[in-house]
Amino acid sequence: MLLSACSSGSTSSAASGSSDDAVNIGVIYPKTGQYAEYGRLFEQGFELAVKKVNADGGVQGKELGLKYFDTQSDPKQSAAVAPKLVADPSIIAVVGDYSSGSSTAASPTFQQAGLVHYGFNNSSPTFPETGDHVWSPAIAQDVYQVTNANVVATKAEKIAVVYIENDWGKQAYGFFKDQAEKNGTEIVYESSYLADSTDLSPILIPARDANPDAIVQIGYGPDGALVINTLRDKLGYTGQYFGGQNTPEFLELAGDNAEGSIITGIFTVNSPDPLVQEFVKDFRDEYGEEPGDFNLTAYQAIIDLAYGANHTSATREGIQEALQTITDFPSHQGTGTFKFDQATRRVDNPQPLLLVVHNGAFEVYES
Repeated sequence: MLLSACSSGSTSSAASGSSDDAVNIGVIYPKTGQYAEYGRLFEQGFELAVKKVNADGGVQGKELGLKYFDTQSDPKQSAAVAPKLVADPSIIAVVGDYSSGSSTAASPTFQQAGLVHYGFNNSSPTFPETGDHVWSPAIAQDVYQVTNANVVATKAEKIAVVYIENDWGKQAYGFFKDQAEKNGTEIVYESSYLADSTDLSPILIPARDANPDAIVQIGYGPDGALVINTLRDKLGYTGQYFGGQNTPEFLELAGDNAEGSIITGIFTVNSPDPLVQEFVKDFRDEYGEEPGDFNLTAYQAIIDLAYGANHTSATREGIQEALQTITDFPSHQGTGTFKFDQATRRVDNPQPLLLVVHNGAFEVYES
């Protein structure tokens, strides 16, 4: 049974499944704050993975545990808690944070200590550049946004684009825009928006009035829902929408307005892959709901590190060696196995999926 203990405060830690002789993975993530929904999804995936690993014998015969640190995905808080993880000798690797910016703020501390920082959700292509102990299995935005722009080009000649105003959003939009221009897609309107916006009408009215064939949102799930709800319910836009995220929150917030939305993703519950189906079944049994991308990536991160430690050693050095040498990490995304490109410290030859909302759920999009 997994045991959890929590304390209050934005930089508090909590231990799950951990005992004095446990092997621990440190977690920096948004338990509270603006991105707490992602923290909830991550935690579901983390806990399910630990349960699976320990049921299969743990790590080198020891129990696997997690030590949580709530950063609210704020770069200042991530940087502040990093020394606490480094100082804990039971922690053999760190996963998180939610945003690439927050992860990047903590990475130098982990790099200096020789502690692997596994940014499982960090899609900024520049994230691993801090050093050789900084890795990411996430599909980078330079791959995602090429795929995104290419599918947009099959549905629209003229588009309006709105994107989140942060380093990630600006970088992601840059990749999208470059590919859109190569495809000959005309961007008739573009605007950024603040992450905490509650009324996007001032930028969406001119987006609608530019008469695009489609509107593209590059950002997160809640703002993706705000965009499409504003367009459909307030502004009467009925055209194609590319935006949102593969999360229960997006589908719940957007409701019927999400129907037909197309995104790039990594995962569908309908995959016939045995590992995917095992994960989906276990997740449904444990939580009574459908898993999404963020549940899966969190689950995969813990499985990856445990797999690595079981093939080398349950130490900080063993985790680094595993990421450098193992070429058959099992993929829970329906792609067989994967390995890391040692130059970029990202997954070699990643394969994003195109997903569309159909009858209130994400399915593989067939163009």
